[in-house]
Amino acid sequence: MAGSPIVVLDIGASKVVCMVGEVQADEKIKILGVGNCPCTGLRRNVVIDMPKVVGAIGGALREAERSAGVKITGAFVGLAGEDIITHTNRSTIAISGVSNPIDEEDVQRAMTAAEQIPEQSDARVLHRIVQSYTVDGELVQNPLWLHGHKLEVEALSITASSHICSTLERAAREAGVDIASFIMEPVAAASAAVSQDEHEMGVALLDIGAGTSDLAVFHGPLRHVAEIPFGGDDLTKDLSMVLNTSPREAEQLKREYGQLLPPQEQLEKAVPYRSTANREEQIPLEQLSAILAARQQEIFEFVQRELDSIPHGRMLAAGLVLTGGGAQLGGVAQLGEQILDMPVRLGAPLETIGADVAQNPTFATAVGLLRFAAEFDGPMEAVQEAGRSESFMDKISRLLSFF
Repeated sequence: MAGSPIVVLDIGASKVVCMVGEVQADEKIKILGVGNCPCTGLRRNVVIDMPKVVGAIGGALREAERSAGVKITGAFVGLAGEDIITHTNRSTIAISGVSNPIDEEDVQRAMTAAEQIPEQSDARVLHRIVQSYTVDGELVQNPLWLHGHKLEVEALSITASSHICSTLERAAREAGVDIASFIMEPVAAASAAVSQDEHEMGVALLDIGAGTSDLAVFHGPLRHVAEIPFGGDDLTKDLSMVLNTSPREAEQLKREYGQLLPPQEQLEKAVPYRSTANREEQIPLEQLSAILAARQQEIFEFVQRELDSIPHGRMLAAGLVLTGGGAQLGGVAQLGEQILDMPVRLGAPLETIGADVAQNPTFATAVGLLRFAAEFDGPMEAVQEAGRSESFMDKISRLLSFF
């Protein structure tokens, strides 16, 4: 899809990001424009104030249009949260004649059989990701051109609540944009910030958002996803409550002085802030860091329990990659290594051109949405419906019209 502009929306609990990009001939993502607008209409990925969400989407769209020089009419949208459900489907088909090798038609028949397994009526299928192929009981990486009597496919289905999808579709429509399809956000973030070698070695990605943190585990393909019900806003709330200061002041303290593991020589440094009584107060950096570290440690402990609960969680040679706004907190990777006893690094987007903002882990999800949408070569829910009257490429090409 090189050269075809794509638009994505990352609708989060603290902000909406709209990003316009295209894939270059060398497969790098070129960022054409970015829009960023604060959003207070969601709580932990659930819409609680529709007009505010509509306004935030509209603000991000207008800013992206100005910076990219385009008129946006449609976009791919990221989804995350507790309404995302994964489950495994398996199907087995007979191969007609061992004299003929397995071909693409046989593989498609096996995938179609897996797709016919009943899904929840109130859920939409976002993705189906192949976990394994088996030919006559033997695991294979690729069944094409092999001989056998039976082909089995195991696929991971990812579904989202139809209610959530419909709500966001309405919000986007009110803001003047159509949703082409939904993409799962942690999967998208991994496509931007995790290398192919790390996928094969085994890696987990933790996208630390404002309201929640989303975990995705890969060993080759995606193996597991989970939502952790804490994010950056919880660290801010902790500061606000303990210091008896406003959430706005607490957020500023976190951004300006937030360090989870400050150097020894800075522990006694006095950090100034204003209390709700409008008095000038001070707190040692060591105490400020301890308040923040307590909640961040809890998030990592959730990650540890989740990894311990699945077989692939113990096979992560590439460790954990951190993305999202919460990954910007000083010392977060070092604290993660101490608690999880594995390599932990920040996940800035890879292989991107232009827009310095896109090199920040905060925007890994938006860049990943661009890459995932560009590389996608099968039907997704909204695209599939549009494909009844137009091709997938037609759907993409009409997402923008240039001034």
